[in-house]
Amino acid sequence: MKYWQKERNYRKITNSDGSFTYIITIDGEDIEVDAEVYTTYSSADRRERYLYEREEGLLLSLDRLEEDKVPLDSLLDKHPVSAEDVILAQIESERLQAALDSLSLEDRQLIDALVLGGVTEREYAARIGITQKNVNKKKQRILLKLKKFLSV
Repeated sequence: MKYWQKERNYRKITNSDGSFTYIITIDGEDIEVDAEVYTTYSSADRRERYLYEREEGLLLSLDRLEEDKVPLDSLLDKHPVSAEDVILAQIESERLQAALDSLSLEDRQLIDALVLGGVTEREYAARIGITQKNVNKKKQRILLKLKKFLSV
């Protein structure tokens, strides 16, 4: 629950028939109101929250960043990559390359085209003269082979 929802004194309840009941709590008493009153009340509450957040400096907006001369890239995650992460990525890359090298030329061409080249199964099927369904079956078989190779 967000901080502002704790203080909120209005709610929309879904009835069993799919309709809604709109409730505003005033002085500890729940008062049922129509949708228009509820919408107006909740909009006014949101506006009040916005003004408070703006006044307290809680809003993060592009305009405010520009006013404060804060460069956008300073907000991006700049955690350095650890040596362990680099080594693990390199090991994974080498394992994937070994798995791809274990494929036949025909299988490698299919995976290169579909996975790396962005060619659709239908386009590839037309290119080599078989049905799209056969291309899909071959692709699934090859991916299963790669998965087994990498899981060892």
